[in-house]
Amino acid sequence: MTVVLELKPEIEEALQKKAKANGFEVNIYLEKLIEKDIDHPKTLDEILAPFRREVEESGITDDELDVLVEESKQDIHNGKTLSYDNVKKRLKFKK
Repeated sequence: MTVVLELKPEIEEALQKKAKANGFEVNIYLEKLIEKDIDHPKTLDEILAPFRREVEESGITDDELDVLVEESKQDIHNGKTLSYDNVKKRLKFKK
């Protein structure tokens, strides 16, 4: 695939310097950056970000969140499948 980017002159210059410093042509350097971004495993913060947003938007208290976590742990212990959608429903129910 071919992609055309319009870069600010200062960004282009910095990109050329970085590519050269790493021993690559700009196109190869960009390809490696993209591959690294796509292939990297998500951090815990990235994984939890949607849930944290839902919790924040739900307006539940810390105590209510503790109850939700304990209920979810109990569900898992009892063999129930825990889904994100189920937890979201519980968050909305608490509003």
